[in-house]
Amino acid sequence: MNKQSSQIRQEFLDFFKKNGATVIPSDSLIPSGDKSLLFTSAGMVQFKQHFLGQSKDAFTRATSCQKCFRTSDIEQVGLTTRHLTFFEMLGNFSFGDYFKKESIAWGWEFLTKNMGLPIDKLYITIYKDDDEAGEIWKKIVPASRITKMGDDTNFWNMGDTGPCGPCSEIYIDLGEDVGCGKPTCSVGCDCDRYLEIWNHVFTQFDKQADGSLKPLPRKNIDTGMGLERIVAAVNGKKSIFDTDLFTPIMDAASELLKVKNEGAQISKLRMIADHARAVTFLISDGILPSNEGRGYVLRRILRRALRQGKLFGYDKPFISDLSSTVFKIMEPAYPELSSRLANIQSIIKLEEEKFLETLHSGEDILSEIINSYKSKKAKIIGGQDVFKLYDTYGFPYDLTKEIAAEQGLNIDEKGFKDEQKKAQEKSRAAWGGSGEKDISFYSVIHKKAGDTKFTGYDNFEDEGEVLALIKDGKEISELKAGDSGEIVLSQTAFYAESGGQTADRGLLESADFSAQVEDVFKPIGSLFVHKVKIIKGSVKVKDNIKTKIDIERRLQIARHHTSTHLLQKALRETFGDHITQAGSLVTKDYLRFDFTHFAQIKKEDLIKIEQRINAVIRANMPVTIKSMKIDEARASGAMALFGEKYGDIVRTISVKEEGADKPYSMELCGGTHISRTGDIGFFKIISESSIGSGLRRIEAAVGAAAEKFVLQEEENISKIVKLLKTSYGESVEQTQKLMEHLEILKTELLSLKSHIASQNIDSYIKNIQEVGGFKFLPLLIENADIKSLRDLSDNLRQKLGSAAILLVSAGDDKSSFIVSLTDDYVKKGLNAGKIAKSFAQEIEGSGGGKPDFAQGGTKNKDKITAAIKTSQKHIKI
Repeated sequence: MNKQSSQIRQEFLDFFKKNGATVIPSDSLIPSGDKSLLFTSAGMVQFKQHFLGQSKDAFTRATSCQKCFRTSDIEQVGLTTRHLTFFEMLGNFSFGDYFKKESIAWGWEFLTKNMGLPIDKLYITIYKDDDEAGEIWKKIVPASRITKMGDDTNFWNMGDTGPCGPCSEIYIDLGEDVGCGKPTCSVGCDCDRYLEIWNHVFTQFDKQADGSLKPLPRKNIDTGMGLERIVAAVNGKKSIFDTDLFTPIMDAASELLKVKNEGAQISKLRMIADHARAVTFLISDGILPSNEGRGYVLRRILRRALRQGKLFGYDKPFISDLSSTVFKIMEPAYPELSSRLANIQSIIKLEEEKFLETLHSGEDILSEIINSYKSKKAKIIGGQDVFKLYDTYGFPYDLTKEIAAEQGLNIDEKGFKDEQKKAQEKSRAAWGGSGEKDISFYSVIHKKAGDTKFTGYDNFEDEGEVLALIKDGKEISELKAGDSGEIVLSQTAFYAESGGQTADRGLLESADFSAQVEDVFKPIGSLFVHKVKIIKGSVKVKDNIKTKIDIERRLQIARHHTSTHLLQKALRETFGDHITQAGSLVTKDYLRFDFTHFAQIKKEDLIKIEQRINAVIRANMPVTIKSMKIDEARASGAMALFGEKYGDIVRTISVKEEGADKPYSMELCGGTHISRTGDIGFFKIISESSIGSGLRRIEAAVGAAAEKFVLQEEENISKIVKLLKTSYGESVEQTQKLMEHLEILKTELLSLKSHIASQNIDSYIKNIQEVGGFKFLPLLIENADIKSLRDLSDNLRQKLGSAAILLVSAGDDKSSFIVSLTDDYVKKGLNAGKIAKSFAQEIEGSGGGKPDFAQGGTKNKDKITAAIKTSQKHIKI
């Protein structure tokens, strides 16, 4: 039976929908159901609250096709026929509804009847003590094809304590020709013969601290089947890479890299295909390359794939091209890719270009390090050398390890980590959590209180019942004057911080009670938690109290929020559709907008953007807020936030000129906004800067905040005019004259320094050393520029006739150095460029140049004195 992957994906969802399950869309790769996780690694992640009985959803049966990402098997990707980093997990779930009998029966029916898998090729594993599952399976398959397994493979735990249960797995025998050939080869062998297709987890116990198992009153089903594996099995393929999910990507890579998909090339092309899929979806879900957390993992796999191309001799970006092939395969199932593809490709390409530059310099230095260790017959590269590559040149530890292994060397991992710890408080690769509050405590309150009704879109004041009071992380019955605590209400006019918008401030009041609201947050679902300071009286659970927000603060925040929409529109008008929001912050005092772009924005473009936004403000366009179906919103051209997950009904914010056919701006947004653009008043950009590779940031202010900024700027100009003792009209010309005069004085000072240095040549020569038959002169010159060092070097070479000269100038902000060799030393094999590179490495800087002259620098002044004292070690052929 031959079936396309898209057909199998849909048939699975339809099968369980027919059996009473609600079809749930895939969650983002950034988990919404468990903030402690780095990535969504299984279908059950988004259902964690359902499994714990803490969800308010009405359904008890669900099915999904979940995007997943794992790095646990990254070293195996490409080398085997089944390991991946990015994959889709088909799953069916029961929350206190059906259990083993139905799960097993439906699983078998789907595989054998719907998918047509050969019954005689399917094998079952069960937990060694799970007689219930064993009896169910014996009615379906011969006992000879059922294998009992232990805790390590067939018993699932959520943690040291809590929900757990046995597993039952379904395997398919792919044939002896892909097996290990050992007589003991059977289900569970690490070879490729027996492929695990589907795992059924029966969550039926509550593990106690002493290890004992208590039956759960509410039993759950959690199953997971890799789409890639079932597609291979249904189509009679021995490898998941021989399916329609991968072959087009591998073919495209093969054509781009001009290599054949055969022999030793196959494993590399498999890795490239997997990583191209992963990179495309990680970026689509809002993850951007960086040096920590999720961004570091993304950067790592992108660089791993890119380096495979370099090993093929291909020295240009190509993963960005492959992402379009990934798009063609996956877009029918994930239509959101369509609007994001151009941006995904631009981010990938920029990262590729950046890394290729890093590879060029880093591989040269690593090659020198490897040769140095080999010459000493050492087998382990020191952690300090590995960290210098990583910290100074941005060369990834993982790549250093891989390249070293190719040369038969190991890495001192502990030494590397020790160096890393010295340089920063924690490892850049480590994940310190999302910064989200621990939701386990609040989930209990949420289960009891339910979602808070937010009425603040239409009201600045409302009334709600107190459902919970919290102090010092514990529920209490009363808060009194002077206490700081948290209040949960049935409904509120206060906006909780979300979507980049800061929370409202204001008062909670009743006849004898008043509290200052300092913050409002949503730890889980739509549970609004008011962080308060009790001013007078007391409040108890079930009291009714008024919620009064600070109206002027709300309006100023709303002005800033609507302005971020206008800013994004103006940026896209100016630079193109590759501009995509990468983050934002909306406060009372200013707005911050992060976006994808590849270059610094010129001053004239910033002025153009300001003028465009202010023109829209003066046009006083209506701002319309409307709820609609997500498909309708997308069809209308609404912009969606990168990586955000939306429900079926979304809230749209449209800015539309009266009488126009289409909105000027339309975005999906849950924030608060003004009713007309004229309410914004005035828009002013405060700053524009880089915040990372391909990422820019604009900070701006509007209304009263913009006025305050302009007044401060005027005051600063007035002070400058006063210092210059001139008028406003002449201040620019006067400043220019002053700067020109300053440059003349600098030139005269440098000339004087150079002259004094030249006068001291005889005293400098006294420091000359003999190193391996070469005359070597290392000198430290305080606060000299490169030109002064060059002039002094020329005079020294003329005076000495034959010499290797190292001149270092130690400055406060940056220190510079030059290496100069006479022609006869170059002919004997010395190389100034290599000496400069070697010396730069020691002072944690950079350097290089020609055989007779090279230069470099560092920001680490502290390393210079010691490095000069031992600099003779760099004078070698």
